[in-house]
Amino acid sequence: MNILVAMDSFKGSLTSAEAGDAVKAAIQSVDENAVVEVFSVADGGEGLTQALLAGREHEERKVRVTGPLGREVEATYGIYERTGGKCAVIEMAAAAGLTLVPGDMRDPMITTTYGAGEMIMDAIDKGCRAFIIGIGGSATNDAGIGMLQALGYRFTDADGSEVSFGAVAVRDTACISEQEVPGVLRECDFCVVCDVKNPLYGEHGCSLVFSPQKGATPEQTLEMDRWMERFAGVVRDSYPDADAFAEGAGAAGGLGFAFQTFLHARLERGIETVLRENGFAKRVATADLVITGEGRLDSQTTMGKVPAGVAECAKKHGVRVLAFGGSVDPDAVAKLAAAGIDECYAITPDGMPIEEAMKKENALENLRRKVAEKIDE
Repeated sequence: MNILVAMDSFKGSLTSAEAGDAVKAAIQSVDENAVVEVFSVADGGEGLTQALLAGREHEERKVRVTGPLGREVEATYGIYERTGGKCAVIEMAAAAGLTLVPGDMRDPMITTTYGAGEMIMDAIDKGCRAFIIGIGGSATNDAGIGMLQALGYRFTDADGSEVSFGAVAVRDTACISEQEVPGVLRECDFCVVCDVKNPLYGEHGCSLVFSPQKGATPEQTLEMDRWMERFAGVVRDSYPDADAFAEGAGAAGGLGFAFQTFLHARLERGIETVLRENGFAKRVATADLVITGEGRLDSQTTMGKVPAGVAECAKKHGVRVLAFGGSVDPDAVAKLAAAGIDECYAITPDGMPIEEAMKKENALENLRRKVAEKIDE
């Protein structure tokens, strides 16, 4: 039996790799002849770099870049060889993530994506011309201006002065120049991993929806939304194809808009990118069974998360899919089935308190026990 395993992390308990290895051990404990291949996966947020680089030769780069508050931080990204040359895997949150800003200092008026641009330039200097960039978890609402400044774009105000960092740069931009952009940037291919479909501005735009969690007051969210609308008009003056309402334009405080407009990036769902790059999408055609899962299987699972993406890929080839979760919402079983998950199982024994179930040793044992039980049936 040829079985592919692609487990998401059980947040607070197990990493993707730990869950996958536990499933493999369980299968082989009841069927020593089974051929089991484990794939590390992620949905495009935290863990993207690890999922894409797991099991392949790569270089880990640590660089000092400008953090979201303008102070220097150390950011890590990876480089690997693929057909066509070197590819950099970058999580923008390593340079501009919300976790880098203490709670009492969160302020999208001043936080910047400049460090993300510095990471891209470092990778270009290292010979990379292909990029896979995850843009989840940002602390910013600067429409990607900071990143673009680091890449050589110039944003100036009505007096011709360079705009500062943060959302105030969106407010102040009157003119955009690309005269100092290095020509090599046009040789680069950008695949942006983004599971957010929000537009740049409006009721569902980045300012109104996401900036409150980044520290914005209600008054600031309204101000920033107006600034984003005005900024979109300034951009269209120089880039007529700019689309502020394209899916994902509002991702990461407008960073999606910057990638689409200035760098001609493709925005993809995280799990699609991971399954293509890690080889799962090619190998699944010859599989007899696919096993996936995450901490909780519910209606949110069907909205672009790992198990649903794995099932969608498997169903293109008619492969049976089992999913295991710490818990399963019984009201979501029909939706999970419609998403391609043939059977789903909760691994936590009845009556076990959640705090006990989430301890790593218990989660591992519960997962191994339930998988072995179902494979042996």
